[in-house]
Amino acid sequence: MEDLRHPMIDLVPKPTSDVEMEVVEGEVLLYHPSQTRAVYLNPTAAVIWGLSDGKRTVREIIRAIADFYPEAAMTLSDDVLMTLKELQENGVLVVS
Repeated sequence: MEDLRHPMIDLVPKPTSDVEMEVVEGEVLLYHPSQTRAVYLNPTAAVIWGLSDGKRTVREIIRAIADFYPEAAMTLSDDVLMTLKELQENGVLVVS
């Protein structure tokens, strides 16, 4: 796995309080009522979203995913960090 010295690595992501999640035909959609915005999650992003429960750090999320997908360990931390950043930019996740 890559060097984990990113400034976000020890922060804890959690869903924004008013985000609603809906699973439609196996796909995850997040809806933010105050922004009237829907965010579609691909399967990988849905796993990251599910692990972002306000209890795990970004480092712990990366390790949990690496345990299930060891073949992806080379790019895993970049992918997780990018996904968390996108979820944060879309207003459905808070990282603190």
